[in-house]
Amino acid sequence: MGLLGDTKVKALVAGLVLSVVLLVVIAAFGLLAALSALGDPAGGAPLLFVLLDAAAPYIVAGLLDALVAGVLAVALAVTAVRRASLPRNDRLARLAETVERASPKARSVGLSDRVAPTTEDRIDDLKQRYVEGDIGELEYERRLQELMDDESVDADRVRRERIDREFEL
Repeated sequence: MGLLGDTKVKALVAGLVLSVVLLVVIAAFGLLAALSALGDPAGGAPLLFVLLDAAAPYIVAGLLDALVAGVLAVALAVTAVRRASLPRNDRLARLAETVERASPKARSVGLSDRVAPTTEDRIDDLKQRYVEGDIGELEYERRLQELMDDESVDADRVRRERIDREFEL
């Protein structure tokens, strides 16, 4: 699943697009208000004051909408970077462990822990392999039990996986 598969990213993109479209609409209405004020200037008032008086609400609304668009853009960038920052797989974790053995500075960062797949990732991978038919039911149960014996796994998640599998049969 790609970056747009995440509902948070979809919501941020939709909000950003809507905010930018609204900003264009506000700018167009502000321009129309300023041009209409030129057609009927108040007697004796300076032209700049007439234009600012007509466009002031649109300028304020545009600035507020630009602020919202900016916040949404920053939130979207942060979310995208967090989702795409570090891949997780066993090969990369083994490579990071090798580098950590050779360098004390690399060991202090703990990169191998960051790139190693979590137990949740392993359960998802195991379930996918079972659904695709790569492994049988007994092998699935055995590997799921091994993952459950790991202290970091959530027992409720394993129980849900078993119940889901039983209902699939």
